[in-house]
Amino acid sequence: MAALIALTVIGLCAAAVFAGIIAVVSMAVRREENNLTLTSEATSTVMRVGRWLNGVYVRAPRCTAAADQEKALV
Repeated sequence: MAALIALTVIGLCAAAVFAGIIAVVSMAVRREENNLTLTSEATSTVMRVGRWLNGVYVRAPRCTAAADQEKALV
C-alpha cells in the first residue's frame, strides 16, 4: 500500500512539472506572436526560457571592442 501511495505521489509530481513546462512554453509562444519578436533577441526571461525549451534561438552578433574599433576606423 505504501508503494502505491509513493508511486501516486511521484506520478502527480511528474505531471505537475510537465504541466508547468507546457505552461511556460505556451506563454512564451503567445508573447512571441503578440510582439512579433521571433527574429530578434528575447525581451523577457519567459521568452528566453520558452525558446530554450523549444530549442529556438537567434544568432545575434555580439558587440566587442575590436568590432567597435573597426567601425570607428571606417
